[in-house]
Amino acid sequence: MAAPTTAFVPTPRAAPRREVHFSEELFGRLLRTTTAMHAAGLKSFGLLLADPSDPRFPYVATDVAFFDPTKNRRNDPAMRAAFEAQGEYFRAYDDAGFVADAAELLQIYRRLDACDLDAVALFHVHRRQPANFSVIDFRLHNPAYPWHLIISLRDPTRPALQPFAVRKVATSEFGISAADQNEGSEKTYTGPEVTPLQLVVGSADDAMADTSRSVGGART
Repeated sequence: MAAPTTAFVPTPRAAPRREVHFSEELFGRLLRTTTAMHAAGLKSFGLLLADPSDPRFPYVATDVAFFDPTKNRRNDPAMRAAFEAQGEYFRAYDDAGFVADAAELLQIYRRLDACDLDAVALFHVHRRQPANFSVIDFRLHNPAYPWHLIISLRDPTRPALQPFAVRKVATSEFGISAADQNEGSEKTYTGPEVTPLQLVVGSADDAMADTSRSVGGART
């Protein structure tokens, strides 16, 4: 008689992350700074930072590193041509897009090496578009970061913030070129690699007690 067998029960996979947690201080600072930049006619772009020991890491942010909007290299000749190859929208608006200055980028990463925080996500402002993750956003997203925050200020009195999980492999297309013919790159990217996340603002204790409140497009 054959020996009895034991049924194999696979270990359940962890549920995918559906939330990104922000501190209240960061949420307020991010809104104040990006709104002030927008009012000055400038576009905001930067890195969101978190403590790697946080149990919610990397889907949490407590600090931010802003790139200097006056050093945006988007309209350097080579980059301007590459952006204009992404469609009429990018030819009409020379502030559509952000390219970090290489020297400033190096300085920021050196500061990160000297502190106890890691960069967990990119963020940038849409000055006229909704808080959508666009085709060009996907092309330019660095696959080292698992999520990305879009802030729409097309109505500055009602800012909209939307984080997205981005599952982009290192072999995906990255970057843009003056040889592109990508009309409509400002439109929403519809691939399965990008999914919206819920933005939760408040302390870990507040989140666990479910005392959050809804404000605008974010749960706070």
